[in-house]
Amino acid sequence: MKKLLLIGLALFISFGVSAQQHAKHAYNPLKNVSVKKPAMKAIDESTNFLAAKPNQTVKSGLIISESNVGTSRYDLQTNGATQNRIYLHSDGTIGATWTMGLVDPGFTDRGAGYNYYDGSAWGPSPTARIEDVKTGWPSYQPCGANGEIVVTHMGTVSGLKVSKRDTKGTGAWNWSALVGPASVPELLWPRMVTSGTNHNYVHVASLTAPVANGGTVYNGQDGSLMYNRSSDGGVTWDIQNVQFPQSDTNISYGLSGDNYAWAQPRGNTIAFVYGDNWENISLWKSTDNGANWTKTTIFQHPYPKFKETTTLVTDTPYVCDGGITCAIDPSGNVHVAFGLMRVLNDDLTDGTTSFFPYTDALVYWKEGDAPFATLNIDQLYADNKVIASTPDLNGNDTIFEYVAIGTYYLSITGMPNMAIDDDGKVYVFYTTVMEHMDNGVENYRHVWARAKVDGIWKDAVNINSSIVHNFDECIFPSVSPTTDANVYIIYQADEEPGMAVRGSTPADPYTDNSQIVVKIPKPDLTIIGIKDQPAPLAYVSQNIPNPTNGTTMFRVSLMKPTTLSVEVMNSVGQKVFEIPASAAGAGTHEFTLDVSKFEAGLYFYTVSAGGNKVTKKMIVQ
Repeated sequence: MKKLLLIGLALFISFGVSAQQHAKHAYNPLKNVSVKKPAMKAIDESTNFLAAKPNQTVKSGLIISESNVGTSRYDLQTNGATQNRIYLHSDGTIGATWTMGLVDPGFTDRGAGYNYYDGSAWGPSPTARIEDVKTGWPSYQPCGANGEIVVTHMGTVSGLKVSKRDTKGTGAWNWSALVGPASVPELLWPRMVTSGTNHNYVHVASLTAPVANGGTVYNGQDGSLMYNRSSDGGVTWDIQNVQFPQSDTNISYGLSGDNYAWAQPRGNTIAFVYGDNWENISLWKSTDNGANWTKTTIFQHPYPKFKETTTLVTDTPYVCDGGITCAIDPSGNVHVAFGLMRVLNDDLTDGTTSFFPYTDALVYWKEGDAPFATLNIDQLYADNKVIASTPDLNGNDTIFEYVAIGTYYLSITGMPNMAIDDDGKVYVFYTTVMEHMDNGVENYRHVWARAKVDGIWKDAVNINSSIVHNFDECIFPSVSPTTDANVYIIYQADEEPGMAVRGSTPADPYTDNSQIVVKIPKPDLTIIGIKDQPAPLAYVSQNIPNPTNGTTMFRVSLMKPTTLSVEVMNSVGQKVFEIPASAAGAGTHEFTLDVSKFEAGLYFYTVSAGGNKVTKKMIVQ
């Protein structure tokens, strides 16, 4: 098991502006939760602590229309980025799909579940997949004048399954296979979109099967990112098994499945993003339907060409968690959102790496912004790049008040999926863990949303605010890239946090997982908002070390000049120390407190700046 060292520090009272890099956060693994997965282990950095959450006003009382369109006992929809699984057609009909399996635990019946809204009602919950073989990981799009297409993978069977019919919502599905390179015919974890007149261009991204999944190394990579394109609706493929430019061994020894996503094309402009724990965050964009590509590196990983057996990583850098999404606005610019993670590799012999499951932030970038020089969370808050994080629902300035959380290998706030309408309004859906909402073992996640209109981020909205979801794990949101007066999403819900298929130790029980489509009026997401201008108080770091018996230090980031003061209170509310209010400039201010004469116990330090207050707790030994 990976070990986390808690370093004892000592400090004295001081105050000043610091231009140096923010210090690493101190992590206190009081729960001692350890989670394993292939090539990754978890370190629990949490316990209940206080944190600043700028621009995180919550809007409640949402009333929406929900339809349960299907069920699956197979509960894994993605390992990272969520597929495009729902589409509002121009005539008001909707197609939706998901990975469905009803016969546990073997799931020989697994395949694409599908349902269709004909303009007035959804069909009955399906009891059989649309394919004739076992599949999974569907992407859904329109195809042809009035048709539809679904692409799935077939596991160890060669290639991807292409299911298509000329009339959406009715008739038999026609099947064909899209096979990988001759040396690695197995393709896995597909993502598919369509573009062009009558959606006759079909674009498919997938990964050559890694060795661990029954595949072989391809062009020196254990997992290579493949692009395939059809210009005749999937009948033939005029671009076959081409690696995305600059995604080869010059960049990586092997990429991971599910850590990538398409934007819905606009005209001939298409875009694709990739990001995970150990790779760059990259954007590929084409303005000629995939014939030529331009690559943008959104974030250069601090350990290029990472290899677990040779790359020692002990500084726990912030990286992408693998949940990533993108969308193209009416001007042709690409917008990206992704979850934040922190990682470690301090043992080169155990075949695993480590991650910090209580890392918490949803990060936003748009084309034209500078690439990220760092994903350090303090800097992201200072730069106003964090658009969502776990909310303080009871208003006590304390977050992470959790019993425990289900294992998804993603951020506390993650699973993003994005759409941009024809007016340029941005809609980001994501999940976050709900404090004080649990089954006694683990806390539930809910689906949330934020909209950006004319440079203003609107209030965060809990899509699952109805009392009927108080005991539901609501995850894997996928939003229709097209909208009308409403925005449409599909997500999965059941009563058991975490998954039976993957991650949980001991394994969670198999349950019925409802596939729910939600119709959300746009005004419910866009009326109330917060200007895209940061408050004076951007971020207050946790003091380090904590616990302490000498001196301890914390930093305060200010977005603009204001007055700044600090108070320290003991556990019964008595003030034991204060720094009176004084003028402070924009930037990072460092405070060092000498607590050597404090009695042992729990203390709270409150930072006040320009009408904003943040309180954090400190333990004196």
